Amino acid sequence: MSHKFVVLSVCLLAVIACKKKEEAPPPAAETTQTQAAATPTASPMTPQPAVNLPAGTPIPTNGVALWLVADDARPGADGKLATWSNASVAAVTASAHKPELQPVVVGNALNGHAAVRFDGADNMLVTNVDISPARMPEATVFAVFNSKTDAANPLRKLYGDDNGGYDRAAGLDGRGGEGKNYTVFTGNGVSGYFALKANETCVTADQFTKGDFSAWVNGNPALTKVPAAWGEALPNLYIGGTGTSFHERWQGDLAEIIVYDRVLTDQERMQVEDYLGKKYGVAITR
Repeated sequence: MSHKFVVLSVCLLAVIACKKKEEAPPPAAETTQTQAAATPTASPMTPQPAVNLPAGTPIPTNGVALWLVADDARPGADGKLATWSNASVAAVTASAHKPELQPVVVGNALNGHAAVRFDGADNMLVTNVDISPARMPEATVFAVFNSKTDAANPLRKLYGDDNGGYDRAAGLDGRGGEGKNYTVFTGNGVSGYFALKANETCVTADQFTKGDFSAWVNGNPALTKVPAAWGEALPNLYIGGTGTSFHERWQGDLAEIIVYDRVLTDQERMQVEDYLGKKYGVAITR
């Protein structure tokens, strides 16, 4: 066998090997989260800037990126909610264009107020607010909600923007440890937040910075400066789930959600907690 033939054979084998490597399927997704369907729920929308509310508003007026109140929700004739907005933050919406994704609006659900009810199977809304660190390094998220279940599995998220890297998201998860079924993603994994009971209304305050996470439930500190390392995330905040990579649909009611594009002072945070607690009949104890 000639030397030239050997060299040509080796080169041909190298080309074939490289071609197979290029055609190899990507590695499987992490099995620690529930894999979502391939079809995304909505196309990303242009994020909207935060606004300053008029004086006299019951919450701090500076830096409001989103404020949705179920009392203001306008469902269709079938009770389903296609678009959710608030005139105070007019350019911001939460929407679902497919009927199966749309939650329903239930009147007199929480202390005489309406709630948006997610079915835990299909419902999820996408907003034109981006809470990823690149867009919003600091954020404070308030929510008034309940869950129809306290089961930590299957995974369920009240909100999130997770692309599979444990991005900013909060909800039920079996990896919280210490009996804490309600959890938060820190970029490093899952941290237990508090023990959520089924059908019990909660007021939570979630504080995100570039490097840590702090949280309060019904006015009480639950987590303080837990180390976090969030990276690139989905460009939209999802409500009733965690996004297009891992859906993790919520099963329960959401009465109000507020997002600030900054860290609030303790006095400001307590102002929001007291407003929400009084409105929805939740005891705020400190």
